[in-house]
Amino acid sequence: MITAAVAALVLVGPVAPASAHGPAPSGTIVDVAVAASGGGTPDSNPYDYDLLVQALVATGLAPVLSDTSRRFTVFAPNDRAFLRLVTEVTGSAPASEAAALTTITTTLTLDQISGLLLYHVVPDRSLGAIEVLVSKSLTMANGGVVKPRLTTLRDENTALRDPRLVLSGLNIRASNGVLHTIDRVLVPAAL
Repeated sequence: MITAAVAALVLVGPVAPASAHGPAPSGTIVDVAVAASGGGTPDSNPYDYDLLVQALVATGLAPVLSDTSRRFTVFAPNDRAFLRLVTEVTGSAPASEAAALTTITTTLTLDQISGLLLYHVVPDRSLGAIEVLVSKSLTMANGGVVKPRLTTLRDENTALRDPRLVLSGLNIRASNGVLHTIDRVLVPAAL
């Protein structure tokens, strides 16, 4: 099974989200996420990273992921992933990305949001998609563990569905690491 998944990734190759077509974005993890999101302001495109960017700024983690002296692998939930999280947690779909952001920032503390975001970061490693696929487990920046299984990332929360890698959003290179887009938010046990 892993062989089939690896073969699929080799055939697909490195790609970027639809909003990042053209020359490869340059800059740090945060710069790339902002550029792929058209500035990082909530909009109507569920496949970019506005909510991730807003959460990184709100928690003060943007400078951490902009540090060029370190390497990071970031599993970047697209906006649709955050919309799904709000729907799963509250039982109702948010009316917009801005509404989802408001729900997240009023339901969770900044420390909880920081922990949630750090659960998407593998520190000091820049892992390509194939390296992720063949990993048995990944230790995240918050100390939690994620277990890749084919294109699914098994998180510590058993109540919500696990995220999957978005094949059209893998291996997005930055000057200090790599982003891999995921379709749901990774949720640590301690949320």
